[in-house]
This record gives sequence, C-alpha cells and structure tokens, in this order.
Amino acid sequence: GFADYAFPKAHAACYGMISYWTAYLKAHYPECFMAALMTSDFDDTDRLTIEITEARHMGLKVLAPDVNESYLEFAVVPGGDKLDTIRYGMAAIKNVGKAAVEEIIRAREDKKFESIADFAERVNSRVVNKKAWESLIKSGAFDSIEPSRATLLMNIDLITGFAAKVQKEAS
Repeated sequence: GFADYAFPKAHAACYGMISYWTAYLKAHYPECFMAALMTSDFDDTDRLTIEITEARHMGLKVLAPDVNESYLEFAVVPGGDKLDTIRYGMAAIKNVGKAAVEEIIRAREDKKFESIADFAERVNSRVVNKKAWESLIKSGAFDSIEPSRATLLMNIDLITGFAAKVQKEAS
C-alpha cells in the first residue's frame, strides 16, 4: 500500500538532506566538522584513528592532548585568520574519565600548570588517580611541562604519593 511506497521515499529524502548538510559542513568548516566528528567517536579508538588520518589528509593539524590546553572534547585551536588545528580532547584518552578531565580544567582555571609538582598539588588526587596519571603521561598530555615520559612513568608512585600527601596536609 501507500506506506510501503511513501516511507522509503521520505527516509531517502531525509538521508539526502543529511548527506548534503554533512558534505557542506565538511567542505566549508573542515576543522569544526572534524573536531565534532572526533568528539562524537571519542570512545571508539579505531574510528578516531581513521578520523585523525582523514583530518591530516585534509591539511589539518591534530595536536596531542595537553593538560594546559585540552578540554573534555576535541576543539579547534584559534590562531590567526586560518583555523587549521584541532587539539585532542582529554576525554578520549583511555582510563581518564570525564570527572578527571573536569577536575584538571577546574584546577587550571586561574593559571596554567607550571610543573608536575604544581599539577600534583592543585589537582585532586582522589579524582585523578594513578591510572589516569599513567594514561595522561603515555598520551603526551604532560609533554609541555615535562618532556620525558619515561622519567614520569618511572616515578609515578613517588608523584602520586606526593600528590596525596600534599593534599592531605592542605586539608
């Protein structure tokens, strides 16, 4: 009957519109489109890998996560008249939950982290636990304040112990 005829046609028209809008956004706002796409797939590592490769193929730079620069989601980095850089969202790092990212952002609100010790003192160690620290180190999120990931990983117990002790004393 009519439903067999009309339903698929209506669906096809909607898919056509969505395809058109998607292609338009990708062509005219590539950095915003790709940042949004990567954010929507942040929990799917395989898709993210494909999308990061595609972004680079489109001439966009995808920067590693950074505790001083990243937010929860992938974001376009403002710079000059050409927006061509996307900053990795910290929520996409495995073992770093939304709560940990929000705690990091809260702690850096007034000023950026100047050192690992500064980060350890200001970020709640109960929210950003050892596993989160480890993942942040491995992803390069601390590279801007401490370039040696190996040094950080070797001293992770010392660092997290220091963080817990300093915060206990403060409270």
